Amino acid sequence: MSGPYCRRCGEPLRRGAIAAEQRACCLNATPIAGVCPTHGPVGPHHAVDDPNVADAE
Repeated sequence: MSGPYCRRCGEPLRRGAIAAEQRACCLNATPIAGVCPTHGPVGPHHAVDDPNVADAE
């Protein structure tokens, strides 16, 4: 499986309606890179292409 993955835990990010160029809310201009099953919606700064570079929690 190819990325993106959650930088915090290495889980594959789900992409779909919530992660398709949508913004978190009208007050936050950060795009949603994907949805982590553990951490919920994450921004591009928490998305990596390689799960092996995930931070250890």
